[in-house]
Order: sequence, then structure tokens, then C-alpha cells
Amino acid sequence: MNAFDAFFQDAPAAVDVPAVRRDWQALNGAYNVNQWLLPLPPWAKRPYEHAGGEAWRLLQTDLAQNDSESPMCIYLHAPFCSSKCGFCDCYSFKLGARQREHIQQYVDRLCYELCLWSALGSLKRRPIASVHLGGGTPTFLGAAALEQLADCCKAHFNITPTTEWALESNSTALTPEVIDAMHRIGYRRLHLGVQTLQDPVRSTIGRRRSAADMLQKIETTLALGWVVSVDLICGLPGQTLAGFIAGLQALLAAGIDGVSLYELLIYPQNYKWARRHGLTERGHESNFWMFVAGAHLLEAHGLRKNLFNHWAGARDANVYFTFPQRGEDLLAVGTIADGVFGDYHYRHPRYTPYMETALFGAPGLQGGLRRNPLEERVKPLATPVLSGRLSAEIARAIEAQSGLVTRWQAFGLLRADAAGGFWLTPSGSWFAGNMVAEVTAALAEPQPA
Repeated sequence: MNAFDAFFQDAPAAVDVPAVRRDWQALNGAYNVNQWLLPLPPWAKRPYEHAGGEAWRLLQTDLAQNDSESPMCIYLHAPFCSSKCGFCDCYSFKLGARQREHIQQYVDRLCYELCLWSALGSLKRRPIASVHLGGGTPTFLGAAALEQLADCCKAHFNITPTTEWALESNSTALTPEVIDAMHRIGYRRLHLGVQTLQDPVRSTIGRRRSAADMLQKIETTLALGWVVSVDLICGLPGQTLAGFIAGLQALLAAGIDGVSLYELLIYPQNYKWARRHGLTERGHESNFWMFVAGAHLLEAHGLRKNLFNHWAGARDANVYFTFPQRGEDLLAVGTIADGVFGDYHYRHPRYTPYMETALFGAPGLQGGLRRNPLEERVKPLATPVLSGRLSAEIARAIEAQSGLVTRWQAFGLLRADAAGGFWLTPSGSWFAGNMVAEVTAALAEPQPA
């Protein structure tokens, strides 16, 4: 029995094994699942051109000269967690002593930075499409801190009745007090780090709450009318296809609005944990098969991508994560937060240097860069790829400049739609980073005279 058949020999009835097999066979060796690339545009892969102080001066000049009234998004980063899960590859950490003091100092620093930005150009007047708190675990900040941040945003920016207030959390930090505070403040989208609903696997990865508790929190917040989206990971230790599919079915039955699928990533910060669980030497094939099986199940239930790895129902606009598709700017504040205004991208440093420099009239930036001419040509083509859908116009442009649409169709990465455009297939979602890299390489080639 080959590896594919062995993996699916006891597949639940809900798994469309023939569809997964077709996707797998269509790759035909042209795309190796062990060589997928992170879905990053080219400007996110190169070093910054300017140090933090120079980046801030350039942004001040740019924004002083730009009187835009177009919408933008706000992202606030909270790096704290109640504990550091072994599997986690994100920048986050557990605070030691004097937790409330450190949280208050950090929130005060975020508010200070927000005030600095609001004084630039037309930022104070521009409608805010979304305020999104990510992490870490933003709910770990507590109700009072969440309210302080919301009050600061409302005082210094143009929050409108249509602004989407969104926040990431896990089950542990989503206490009744925090839920009540979030609802009072105006939060109506919750992005939950479920990762898995297999209780033994949850224990292995450091999740202290049961699957039943997670589902109860989902039901509670859905009953409040919130949009609830979840993250699920493929490739966790002890995870089974049957358990993964059962978890998806339970979430769909509960009425969740969206699902983001990820493969477990192994980086220096989680390498020791991954090696202890025997994950560092294995290939990616089984994770790919699980990912594709889950994607087909989501599509069978009527969810459609509004981002390359996010399947959404009708209520889940996923406003923050889709800001590039709308051509909006992003004001990002806090540790490691990445923002963009026009063609200028900036980033913040880690916690200690941020706390040392985000004061005395400066936001504490790490650095910044301006997109170069190649990146400007890539942007209107790469952004639709990362959105999960190519319009007919974009598909024609990519094909005319590179011939890649024909290639992607041949290897099962694209599926045509009724409007003349294309959706990324589940395989296309897995290889979205490779597709962006191929567009970039094609546009970098010298054009014939």
C-alpha cells in the first residue's frame, strides 16, 4: 500500500478522498509539497532600507503631503500570553512578576503611539475600516486595558458605525468578564486559536481548556451575534485525520463563520518542542493531504475563500486580513507590528527595544522600506493571488506577462469560475507563496525590446 492509500485507508465518510487524490496527482511532480514557500510578497523578504528614526521621518513627510480621505485599518499587537505553548511559532511570551504593572505600561505606550500617528496628515479624519487586536493573546490584557485601547482609538481616529472591531483570543483568556467588556466596547468579530479539538492533542500542545469548553465559548459568542472565526493547524503531534475532520464538523455544526487552515511551522522558537515530538524529520505530505481534505470539506459546506487560507461564510468579511485587496493603508502599532502607508512599509521591534524607544515623540520603529519598481509591478498581481481569487482581468494580465495561469491550471492550482476568473484550489492555497514567487521571477526577467 502506498503512503497516500495508507493515510486515507480509514478516512471518515465526510472526506472526499477521490478529490484529494486528484489534487495530489495533478501536481505531477511540478510542485513539491515539501518545498512550499511562505506566502510573502517580495518586499517582505528583503532587509529594511532605513533605520527606525529615518523611517519615522520619511513617514511623517509622506503623510504630511498626503491628504487622503480613504479608509484605513488599525492593528494593535499584544505580545503577552498566560503561558507559552510549545508548538507556537509566534512572537509571544509569558510575563513574570508584576504582570498588571507591565500590561498597564505597555497599553499606555500603545496609546502614546496612537496619539503620535493621529497628528500626522489626515489620519485622524480617515474612516477606520477595522480595529484588530492580535498577539499573543490580546484578551490576556484584561477588560480595563481593552477598554482603554478602544477609548483611545475612538478619541483619536474616525471610528464609524461600520468599523469592525476584531480580536484574537484562546479559550482560557476568554472569560465572562472579558466577553462582557468586549461586547460593551463594540467587538463583533472574534478570531479563536482553536488549533485542534482533539483533547489529547490539545494537552500535548499546551492548551489547558477542553474541546467542550472551546465549543461552549463559541456558542456563547455566536449567541451575542458576533462573527466567530477559528484557526486550525495540520501536523500537530498525535493528530489524526479522523480527529481533524471530526473537529471541523463540530465547528461547522456550532455555526462558526470562518476557518483559517495552517500547517504547523517549525522555527527556532519551537524547534526543541518539535524535535521532542518527532516532528523535525518528517515530510509534509500527510499535512498537505489533511489540509486539502479539510479545504474540500469546508467548500462542500458552502464556505468560500476571501484569503488564500481562510474559508468564510457570508457574514465573515475578514476585514483586517483583506485590507490589501481593498487598497487600504494599515496603521500598525506595538511590538513587531508591520504597517504600510502608500508604498512605504514599516516594522516595530521586539518588546524590550519597543518599550525603550516608543516615547519622547517617536513610535519606536525598527525600520522601513519603500517598494522598488519591480515590487510595484508585482503588487497588483500578487495581491489577488494571496486573496485566493483572480478576476478575469487579473488572470489575463498574469497570463500575458508570464503564461503562469496556463501553468497553474495544468497542475491543478486554479479552478475557473463562472465569471471568467479563477479560484485557488486547495492545492493552490498550499502553494500560494510559490505562485507569488513565480510571478515575481517572471516580472523580473528582462522584457524583449
